[in-house]
Amino acid sequence: MKKILLTFWILCGLFMGLSQAPEKMSYQAVVRNGSGQLLINQGIAIKVSLLQGSPAGTLAYSERLTGNTNANGLITMEIGTGTVLSGVFSSIDWTLGNYYLKTETDPSGGTNYTIAGTSQLLSVPYAMYAKSAGGGGGSFTIPYANIVNNPSTLFSLTNDGDGTSLEGVNNTTTSSIAAMRGIVSNTAPGGFSSAVRGINNGTGGLGIGVWGSQAGSGWGVYGVTPNGLGVYGNSSANGTGVYANSNTGTGLTATSNSGIPASISIFNNANNNSALSVSTVGNGTVVNVTTSGNGTGVSSSTGSGFAIHGSTSSQSSAGIVGDNTGAGEAVVGRTTSDIAAAVVGRNDGGGYGVRGFVATNTAGTGIGVYGQVGLNNSTGRAGRFENFNQTNTEANTFEVLSNGNGNIPDNTKGNAASFLLDNNNSVGAAVRGEVNTIFGNFGAAAVFGVSSGTGGRAGLFYASNPSGNGASLIALTDGNGNAITANAGKDGNGVETNIDGAGNALYAWVPSFATGRAGRFEIFNENNTSDVVTVKTIGNGIAGNFKVDRTTGTSAAVKGEVNSQFANFGTAGIYGVSSGTGGYAGLFYASNATGNGPSLLALTDGNGNGITANAGGSGDGIEASCDGNGNAISGFIPNFGTGKAGRFANFNNSNGQPVVHVTTTGTGSTLLVNHQGPSGNIAVYQSASVNVARINKSGMGFFNGGTQNSGADVAEAFDVEGTISEYEAGDILVISTNSDRTVEKSSVPYSPLVAGVYATKPGVLLTEEHIDTDISNKVPMGVIGVIPTKVCIENGKIKRGDLLVTSSQAGIAMKANPKKVKIGQVIGKALQDYDQKGVGKIQVLVNIK
Repeated sequence: MKKILLTFWILCGLFMGLSQAPEKMSYQAVVRNGSGQLLINQGIAIKVSLLQGSPAGTLAYSERLTGNTNANGLITMEIGTGTVLSGVFSSIDWTLGNYYLKTETDPSGGTNYTIAGTSQLLSVPYAMYAKSAGGGGGSFTIPYANIVNNPSTLFSLTNDGDGTSLEGVNNTTTSSIAAMRGIVSNTAPGGFSSAVRGINNGTGGLGIGVWGSQAGSGWGVYGVTPNGLGVYGNSSANGTGVYANSNTGTGLTATSNSGIPASISIFNNANNNSALSVSTVGNGTVVNVTTSGNGTGVSSSTGSGFAIHGSTSSQSSAGIVGDNTGAGEAVVGRTTSDIAAAVVGRNDGGGYGVRGFVATNTAGTGIGVYGQVGLNNSTGRAGRFENFNQTNTEANTFEVLSNGNGNIPDNTKGNAASFLLDNNNSVGAAVRGEVNTIFGNFGAAAVFGVSSGTGGRAGLFYASNPSGNGASLIALTDGNGNAITANAGKDGNGVETNIDGAGNALYAWVPSFATGRAGRFEIFNENNTSDVVTVKTIGNGIAGNFKVDRTTGTSAAVKGEVNSQFANFGTAGIYGVSSGTGGYAGLFYASNATGNGPSLLALTDGNGNGITANAGGSGDGIEASCDGNGNAISGFIPNFGTGKAGRFANFNNSNGQPVVHVTTTGTGSTLLVNHQGPSGNIAVYQSASVNVARINKSGMGFFNGGTQNSGADVAEAFDVEGTISEYEAGDILVISTNSDRTVEKSSVPYSPLVAGVYATKPGVLLTEEHIDTDISNKVPMGVIGVIPTKVCIENGKIKRGDLLVTSSQAGIAMKANPKKVKIGQVIGKALQDYDQKGVGKIQVLVNIK
């Protein structure tokens, strides 16, 4: 069910004669739905109740009314003419106190009342009050004053004839008098309260709610207020809020000393009408704006429309004309937008979007169109011309045409176009041409120069300042095309260059940010046997000197390439020959003592060798030496390679020399093998191509024939209580009860905490630490194997095979009594007899039990 909003009025109170009944009250309401939209031309049913005393007071009367809303959502009904539900309307005693009108509405015209509202009747029709008070007769004496506290209308006159119901006349000449005056004395009255209100219930177009007239030059209606609205006119529908008219004078005049004389606004976002509509059927100016100060004659702004829109249908007139009779500008367009223009000339026909011409000036100083930039430190373009139609192949985007003869003495004058960038410190261009196309057709160029005569040049670039250093022509490209393409259709040179001074006839270079070539020369004719490049000098200088003069450069000073399927002697990218008894066929010298680059780098992407070296005599195929900290030979495989970093093979069965001979007289490792990959073995050893030993990536060794160590036991490194200097080989060690993973010397007989013996020469040393960790502060505690052990004869002489346990002496073992031994107390078995006084060492097969 839609929510219905009602706004209602009780109008004019009572319609009755003195001798007829029943009485009735006019009721009007504007009905809207929950979205605030009017419900128009719709049947409505309203239940009306009159309550006495309060909004929840005693029911005095109720009835049901029905009717239809009009095109403005307004419904008009008469209370007292509906279907009576309770009470008698004519029997209501209006003198008994305040009355409240309760309405309940069904927008569908039924009895399902969904909207209810209660409002106090602030005035009771005078005739009803007079009737209930006793007929309304009586008289009073002028002047008359009285104070009454009553919510009803205190005075009401109804005239069914053509005369005025109420008239006030004053004949004095005193200032500021009033024939009739209404006063709202409360300084904080309710909203829309009025001292005087005129109501005209006529629905025609000639009715007037309030009519003020003045016979002289004064004001027909005068309203004054300090902060509010002096006169407020409103039209709730399609009428005019305020209408101003004059036969010969001014229809509307608005003035202000300090404020705004007139403000016209539209507050409805959906209203597309003009905020101000001005028109004339005469020949005068529609809007005449003048100012005698420094203010703007007309200031207009818009969000997305036209701030000012002028149009005309006559060829001899203009939509907007600006005249300048002094030193100012006729028309100025200003914009702060980054995308919109200050002035736009638009042509929807075949004429001109913007036309500027010199009409009468013959002194040569007039300018048809003048575009400037740079005023007040501004930046941007003085002019720009664009074509957005891809199919426009007929018209040029910008044309300059002159029938002049030019000026031979002064080439800055008489040209079809002249562009000058007059700034010594500028880095801009006098002319910039750009073309954005995917085609390289003849003529598709940013600048297209044609010489159609028998002389002349298609392009001439002349750096005329003898002391200048700028180039006459610079050609750049950011794409893959050529910066300059030159072609001679006949026997001329594609490019001819010469020099009169000490410079270079041809200087080609690649800037610091580029990666291309400074020069490239090619012949594409297979039958052409000429040299691609011929370099010749009759002086003592080098015929060709190539240098990459960049410390971070990665290009070659010289690159020689041959594309051939043959490997004949001499078929080489670079062929160096030493024909004398000395000298080198090739010399590569890295001369920078702080340099890191190799003197020679040889690469191959095929199946051949990077370098093949052969000594036909007794020399070495390759001799490499290193004077510094580098490697005499370094072999490596890059992260994308799959080959071997080095391979050494001997194919002579009678050669008894080692395949690889590694010798060092220094203190470093003779051989260092470093595996940094994710998998694989550190080393693999083969015999007849079969693996016999290997060390995996974690350092674990695997040996098919077993291993042999010079040590005699297996030990593990442990931390000790105290300092390591307090311990020595042969000490009996027990588990410390004070620290984790720590041992100490034994101190009591038959200790169940016995763990091992301080090993003298372990064959295998176990530890949780990395092999590079310093474990000199730990003891190698032997846990299994033959270990020299400290013993005494505290429990008798020791025989071979006797079980040994801890004694009362710190770190010393003794013979065990088998009857007293418990699990975990035995260190091992004696492998030697011992019957000496004092402490000695014997070989013991250590095995804690």
